[in-house]
Amino acid sequence: MSTEPWNPPVAFYFLVEFSKKSEIFDIEFEEVSGLSVEVETKEVEEGGEIRFRHRVPVRQKHGNLVCKRSLTPLKDSALSKWVKGILETDYAKKIEPADMFISLLNEKGNKLCGWSLTNVYPVKWTIGPFNSRKNELAIETIEFAYNTIERKL
Repeated sequence: MSTEPWNPPVAFYFLVEFSKKSEIFDIEFEEVSGLSVEVETKEVEEGGEIRFRHRVPVRQKHGNLVCKRSLTPLKDSALSKWVKGILETDYAKKIEPADMFISLLNEKGNKLCGWSLTNVYPVKWTIGPFNSRKNELAIETIEFAYNTIERKL
């Protein structure tokens, strides 16, 4: 058993890692949201007894993973090239999904807990508003679909 006191993790110190067959790349985001799992259910009526309905599990479901970061030059970003290659295609060639690992880090940069996502691929890209009255970074948002999510560590 560890003798160190438990310090709850902070939500601002995290790491996002992608891996594909052709390359592995780490990406810095300012915000990651959409990590969720829900069990879809359906109601089944009990035969001969109209007073009861049973809710039975059907499958897991989850929304898109939403990642926000400052706009990065296309020539400098493997992620941007991968997203562009998928979203700006005619879908004649196969989409190459990636796996993703999202980690919360402690003050020393060690992984405290994390989530492993499989078969991740981009499904939406947006750029935040341009506003001449504000002094803000240009923020791009990339949404990813994924097949499975599993908590690790």
